[in-house]
Amino acid sequence: MPLLRKLKYFLAILAAALPQFAFPQSELTLNEAVRIALGNSTSVSNLRKSLQIQELSTSTARGSLFPDLSMNASWTRNNTFSEGTVRFENGVPIIIPKQDTWINNFRLGLSTQVTVFDGFNNYAKLDLQKEKEKTLMVQLDRETNDIAYSVNNAYFNVLKKDKIVAANEQNLQDSRNQLERINEYLNVGKRTIADVYRQDVQVAQNELAVERAKNDLSKSKVDLLRVMNENVDAQVGVADLSIRSDLTDAEIQMILQKYANSDALYSQALQKRFDYKSGLQDVRTSRMQYEIDNKTLWWPSVLGFANYSLSASRFGDIANSRTFNFGFSLNYPIFQGFSLSNRAQSSEIAVKQKEDILRSLEIQIKSEIRKAYLDLETQYKQIEIIKRNIRSAEQDKILSEENYRLGLGILLDVQTATTKLNLLQIDLINAYYDFLLAERQLQYYTGNLTY
Repeated sequence: MPLLRKLKYFLAILAAALPQFAFPQSELTLNEAVRIALGNSTSVSNLRKSLQIQELSTSTARGSLFPDLSMNASWTRNNTFSEGTVRFENGVPIIIPKQDTWINNFRLGLSTQVTVFDGFNNYAKLDLQKEKEKTLMVQLDRETNDIAYSVNNAYFNVLKKDKIVAANEQNLQDSRNQLERINEYLNVGKRTIADVYRQDVQVAQNELAVERAKNDLSKSKVDLLRVMNENVDAQVGVADLSIRSDLTDAEIQMILQKYANSDALYSQALQKRFDYKSGLQDVRTSRMQYEIDNKTLWWPSVLGFANYSLSASRFGDIANSRTFNFGFSLNYPIFQGFSLSNRAQSSEIAVKQKEDILRSLEIQIKSEIRKAYLDLETQYKQIEIIKRNIRSAEQDKILSEENYRLGLGILLDVQTATTKLNLLQIDLINAYYDFLLAERQLQYYTGNLTY
């Protein structure tokens, strides 16, 4: 066995025997995660294939504007058989002998046909196929935008969970340091063994909090890999220097002012949102279909045709007999069992349906933008309030630790103040990332989400 195959075989056995072995994990930026998700998306792939098929349909519609050309060839062999008879003409018998003849017929021809006039429906059908292409392109853009937003949600959740793990680990380290100080107080007779046990319980609770936070982080990474259509067993990390969670109050205020004008945001959404563009395309396509069906109902169709053929009983003589004809044919539908009129009426109703859906979408867009901005404001207010609470909690923690050191307070006061401060710090992490995600949601609703 070659050395390379032996090495691969050994690594496969090692991976199966040691599933807990920690392989180096890759660090993904947000744009990389979006790119991978789009590359793995079956829906994006299917839409691209549908677009290729539609391009072929457009090419077919374009080709129908030109005359077609067909070549045909045939060979037939006819047999005439008669036993023979006697025929009388003016009383005179005429003997007709027995016949058994075979005659070949060779034929070679060309034919062409073109639509001269059908109310310009042939041109309208070409335009309709082009509009269907645009519809698929808008749907493709919409799908990629939706996937990008889903990746944003999952990616920000991983960043948030990672910061929460760090906060809980810092809290655990503080509680362990506190346990060491209490042991020192015990050694000099300033505290009892009961305080050691109480603090040890607190350390255990904080260890459990860290494990739970790590578990939440691992599940958030699974969610991210699922959104990316990647193997959920893969090891992945996230790191993006362009995403900051330590925004200043001035930066937050700038973001709020940027999205304060809801009318301007609504105008942007109508220009950029892919679902609205898709709705416009549906209306446009339905109107074109109605025009085609309506023209079919009222306009005749005129076809031009030409045929050229060679024929003979022997193939070598085929050029001795030629036939050529050309002309025009007109067709006007007078009554087709109401099928044409019903089709035109159905197309007209479909246009009205698409317009109603589009109006409903306009109301939905305005509502989504307004609610998203209210969420952004709420997250800002939450950040502001949590910061004020943290400043107070930090002082409470310092005071409780000093009182406990001097023997004026009890350990429970220190633990309560520490727990409160840790929870507030986690709340602040959540609030910051929820604010950033609320901004991404506004960008998504206005069609400004970049990826």
